[in-house]
Amino acid sequence: MSSDFAFWKAGSGNPAEIYDALAEGVADALEPHPDVAVFRGELLERWPDLADVLEPGDGPGDRYVLLTLPLRMLSYLDGIFELAGKYELHGYSGVAGEPF
Repeated sequence: MSSDFAFWKAGSGNPAEIYDALAEGVADALEPHPDVAVFRGELLERWPDLADVLEPGDGPGDRYVLLTLPLRMLSYLDGIFELAGKYELHGYSGVAGEPF
């Protein structure tokens, strides 16, 4: 069992639709932003094991971060949300079915 969370900085559209598109690897509604790349870098610096559950796996990673967290990594969530808040990122929880 896992929980999916998407994070982005700039874009347009309904958060649920953005999330659904990201789950398919489509990020057309999102604009690149350096804060997303920095967020991604800090995530991996703080929790290197997130590399296995983070998308996109390659490329610049400046549009979005999609995390598919297994149960054993859910303890990271408070820190992940705190870091996302630092960069004023938007997001969506696939489990809760709501934006944050």
